[in-house]
Amino acid sequence: MTMKMQHGFFQGSMRIKVQGKMIEPFLQACVRRGCVISNIKRVNEHEAIMTIRLSEWKTFRQLRKKYRCKLSILGGRGLPFYYRKITQRKALMAAFMLSVVVVFLLANTLWSIKVEGLTPELEANVEKKLKTYGVSPGKLTIGMDDPNDIQRKLLEDIPDLLWIGVNKKGTSYQLYGVEKTRHDTNKNLRPSDLVAEKKGMIVKTFIEKGRPLVTVNDVVKKGQILATGQLVEDKDILVHAEGEVIAETWYKVDQNLPLTQVLQLTDGLEVREYQLKIGSLTLPIWGWWKGKGSQFRSENEQTNWEWFGWKSPIDLKAIHYYEIDSKKYEQSKDKIQKLGIITARESLNQYLGKEAEVMKEKVLHLREENGKVKLILLFKVHENIAVTKYISQGD
Repeated sequence: MTMKMQHGFFQGSMRIKVQGKMIEPFLQACVRRGCVISNIKRVNEHEAIMTIRLSEWKTFRQLRKKYRCKLSILGGRGLPFYYRKITQRKALMAAFMLSVVVVFLLANTLWSIKVEGLTPELEANVEKKLKTYGVSPGKLTIGMDDPNDIQRKLLEDIPDLLWIGVNKKGTSYQLYGVEKTRHDTNKNLRPSDLVAEKKGMIVKTFIEKGRPLVTVNDVVKKGQILATGQLVEDKDILVHAEGEVIAETWYKVDQNLPLTQVLQLTDGLEVREYQLKIGSLTLPIWGWWKGKGSQFRSENEQTNWEWFGWKSPIDLKAIHYYEIDSKKYEQSKDKIQKLGIITARESLNQYLGKEAEVMKEKVLHLREENGKVKLILLFKVHENIAVTKYISQGD
């Protein structure tokens, strides 16, 4: 049984018939939702037969009314369909349940614990503490604390630990720790001012230390002092100014968006290639002689054979090539404008960070030229523009 067949067996697949006048738009909509359609057979202009995954049946049913298509199930295969037959045979069902229990116990038994990054003494201390938590090789992981809880307990119980990561990988625990070191943690509290990082109009001020020099609705320039560390004017009483100054700033975003987009659909034609991997060496064993053009999409599947924590150096890799059918379609200016605003807002949010807030956008320019739409947007943003500037006490 190939890797593709194994994958399809556990997921389950269906052979269905689609009838209607809008079959192609219906299938395109399903593909955009992530559905994989294979073995398509066109019966006539308004009827087609194809294979889909069982998990995608819900998506097909959701979209059928919109595109006025009728769906019929011709047959199914895989574990979900065989389950009903198995439950009717008690002896086979009992053997199946016993094997499930055995596999479940083996998969939920802790076989090894590996601690890295610590001295031998501290490593032994960590392993000793883990035993008191009930975490040791040979025990079931069911009922054990969550890795985050184990991490918290170790940091609380071992003062010499600065940080430790607890990661559960299959049937083993991997821990990496950092030993605590002593260092001076005093903050640099040199006298300083808060100055404007950029131009903007003041919306709110939160000055914790220092003397404010601006108020709400003031328009400030880049480098202008917002709050000074000189508490009393003309007197040498200086502090480290702290706080936030929220201002309204403006950003202009230019975009060039194509009017025509290409939708790539995968039809039922499939070319398979198999390779045997032994360590870093790859040996082709089947399908390497078949020609593959540029209009193919590839999917890789590789085995991961592992027994009781030991990984096999030999793996089987399957490469599936699917022929791509490219189709072009055009969008209206309104849709492109909405899409441009959404993408520009998301890009601006990533650039600004979590503390800044995009309040409003305005379209300054919208023009079509050379098959593209040129879009210029102006965004109004509320953000903290205050940055620290140290006062030179030698002046």
